[in-house]
Amino acid sequence: MQRLFKQTFLLSTTAAMALLFAGCGETKVAQCNKLIKVANEAVTSQQFSKNTQPQKGSKALTEAAVKVDNIAKQLQALEIKDEKLQGFKGRFLKLYQDTSTGLKNTAKAVDKKDISSANRFLASLKNIASDESKLVKEINSYCIDSR
Repeated sequence: MQRLFKQTFLLSTTAAMALLFAGCGETKVAQCNKLIKVANEAVTSQQFSKNTQPQKGSKALTEAAVKVDNIAKQLQALEIKDEKLQGFKGRFLKLYQDTSTGLKNTAKAVDKKDISSANRFLASLKNIASDESKLVKEINSYCIDSR
């Protein structure tokens, strides 16, 4: 009888500890929210501000690239446990790195007055923006299904 009580007690304690530790981890929804927050910051940082004296030409593109680089660093620092969300994080990271590179390349082309290269880089950035829209829809679908 005492052995049965001891086994039951150990099993109950183990189960309670497992639930406690599982409850300490971030939920899928919380991880989604962290990832979406950074993605939203990226969208707002890529919009050119409406200053009374906005930067001209390549300087504005270079500043935008720096902002995107900072967003990529924030994204890289996120701790995401969910495997699917890790995949989204990796795709966002590549997208932001490509965006930054595209902005820098466009700025260089503008500085050199190489219009054809600048147009080619801008077209690439347009494709990246399209990819970003698709990725946002995917992550929203995945995260909404988990709520």
